[in-house]
Amino acid sequence: MKKSLVVFGIFLIVIVGVAGLYVSGFFNKSSAIEIRMGCLDNDLHQLALHVAIANDYFEQNGINIKLLSYDSGPRLMQSFVAGDLDFAYVGAPPAINGRAAALSGTNSNVPVIVASVNLEGSSLVTRSGISSISDLNNTIIGTPGTGTIQDILLSNFIRNNSLTVTKSPASISTLPILLSNGEIDGFIAWEPVPSVAVNRSAAQVLLTSHDLMPNHQCCVLVASSKIIAADPDTVTKIVQIHKNATDYINSNAASAKVIAADYTALSQPVIDIAFSHVEYNYTLNVDSIKTFLLQMIQLGTVTSINASQVDSFIDAFIDTSYG
Repeated sequence: MKKSLVVFGIFLIVIVGVAGLYVSGFFNKSSAIEIRMGCLDNDLHQLALHVAIANDYFEQNGINIKLLSYDSGPRLMQSFVAGDLDFAYVGAPPAINGRAAALSGTNSNVPVIVASVNLEGSSLVTRSGISSISDLNNTIIGTPGTGTIQDILLSNFIRNNSLTVTKSPASISTLPILLSNGEIDGFIAWEPVPSVAVNRSAAQVLLTSHDLMPNHQCCVLVASSKIIAADPDTVTKIVQIHKNATDYINSNAASAKVIAADYTALSQPVIDIAFSHVEYNYTLNVDSIKTFLLQMIQLGTVTSINASQVDSFIDAFIDTSYG
């Protein structure tokens, strides 16, 4: 009888203990950390994010993702600086502009680059009849918006080649339509949008972003200064998830392309073309980020920083110690 009472007592203690763990949230999925992640609409550059979601990397690390998607980097960074995002996959120039705006204002949600997402990956596509740089004179070229990395690449190219080009900012999804309708003569955009135009119309790739700036940094993963201060462990987890997803892309290209086709709702041939233009790499090309900042100062896109402050700005902007 005494033995039975002892066994029952142990059983009761275990039940109470397990119940306590449920109450405390140990076994409760609602106890997972929720983060707000920004990204761009159907951007193949940001494939690592979608691979991580498809493969449950976030869930496996106790993280719930609230995904917020934007049609351009500058719009994304406006939300970021306003405090609506904890992390974001975004082009380097919009991230630069976002940090400059945050530092010159009163907002403390300052973006910090914690990893590279990809190198290169954009193209300038044109209608038939434009087959050389000189043919771009007196043309209308679409961009995904003022201040995007594509806009900066194009603006610098126009200036360096003394071209007369009218830039026409538009929503990324409309650029192939505008080109096929003859409303613009070409456009520069992130993949897979140029490959969509090549696949569906008579558009041709005149220049890739490799031609405009070889091996340039494109998208970066940024974290807010607030979450870095409050929860550095989560920052470390996010960076490691991103690296694991990037390694997956480079080791499992066929599977990664299936994931890309799924979230972009594009055909495999389009994804195959676009995929070949992007380098997935989590190691930053810091020199090209400095080059972008200098170009943005020269173009008047960034006005709160001068050339003598570039090195100190970049040094504070980048922190790769979390992965």
